[in-house]
Amino acid sequence: MNLLAFETSTENCSAAALRDDGEVFSINEEAPQKHAELILPMADRVLEMAGLEKGDLDGIVYGKGPGSFTGVRIAASTAQGYAQALNLKCAGVSSLEALAMQALYGTDESCAVASIDARMGEVYVAVYERTGKYPKALLEPCVLKPDDAVQAVSSALGAHGAYAGGTGTEILYAAGLNRNIVKRSQFPDGEFIVKLGKVLFDEGRTVDAAQALPLYVRDEVAWKKIPQQHPERPLA
Repeated sequence: MNLLAFETSTENCSAAALRDDGEVFSINEEAPQKHAELILPMADRVLEMAGLEKGDLDGIVYGKGPGSFTGVRIAASTAQGYAQALNLKCAGVSSLEALAMQALYGTDESCAVASIDARMGEVYVAVYERTGKYPKALLEPCVLKPDDAVQAVSSALGAHGAYAGGTGTEILYAAGLNRNIVKRSQFPDGEFIVKLGKVLFDEGRTVDAAQALPLYVRDEVAWKKIPQQHPERPLA
């Protein structure tokens, strides 16, 4: 299965391609405010690196958030555009899931605390356990004040050890998170987005282009599907 992935939920802009032989090609660039102009050329580059054409793709994967509101919209809309144009399915992977798997990569630890600075004195946070092919949420993605987040993490982990990942980690340390929970990843990487997306495709957990929506966590943010964004351009 050939997959293309986009991840733009943080300061890092990333694209990745997974080829049907299992090899992954990814590009990352820390470039705040430039994701919209970078993501399409980056997608072209990873496809070229993988020796793939757009017509070779079997599906689209995107980092659905949470994270920057603008960033998660860019990833979702880019996925929608590719999937609609190529008549492909999409799979959305949480940026926190990717951070957790990055933190656990190459270790024997089973749990990870993933967090992203949500601004406004809050953090996006989740706790995952590595079980089977896809991480299991011990604490579902949520947005909390740092003190509340540390309590929620401690409750979710119990006696389990863990690693950490994400830009919210230092905020959690300052609020009292056990510093033995060592940080091992900073930004979600398209490589892990596409690898987790492959699991979702294998399990049939995919959606049509119009349903490739962001995960905001904050309820007050509105998002429109393709027909609502462009009412003059109906889905084929």
